[in-house]
Amino acid sequence: MKEDNNEQGNSNHVTSAEAPEPNLPPEKTAEERLAEELQQQKEEAQKNYDNYLRALAEVENTRKRSIRDREEYIKYANVGMVKKIIPILDDLQRAIEAAHSTKDIEGMLKGVEMIAERLNGVLKEEGVTAIDSVGKPFDPQYHEALTVEASEDHPLNTVIEQFQTGYVMHDRVIRPSLVKVSS
Repeated sequence: MKEDNNEQGNSNHVTSAEAPEPNLPPEKTAEERLAEELQQQKEEAQKNYDNYLRALAEVENTRKRSIRDREEYIKYANVGMVKKIIPILDDLQRAIEAAHSTKDIEGMLKGVEMIAERLNGVLKEEGVTAIDSVGKPFDPQYHEALTVEASEDHPLNTVIEQFQTGYVMHDRVIRPSLVKVSS
């Protein structure tokens, strides 16, 4: 009987090798792992593409903003100088109104000369200077010859008369002087 009990005891006793595993998920196949990895790569690629599109849009917006800012700067670049000239224009307008009601020519001349001095002062502040031409050698960079006159009193190719003043701004000729040159 002992043997029967032993056999029964052995049959009731389960060895650890035969015990079922706790609730673990089944092993994934290589195909399933590759499919998951592919899906992750697709999601990352989409995220990168979205970031690329955002960056591209930002670059385009920056370019447009830069163009708009540049156009605005150019459009209003002379505002400072215009603000300086407007009071001078007001003075000139008052001088014109005064000319209609006064017979004081010397006073008018003095007032207009003062206005011209103020205007020259504003131009000088902006880096604009008049070209001094009379008595100087003719230079086509600074002078435009309207006439040529034979002269024994002046050296050859010397400016002997200025018809219109020329101007230079920061070493760049804005307008050449219109002159008469000796020959």
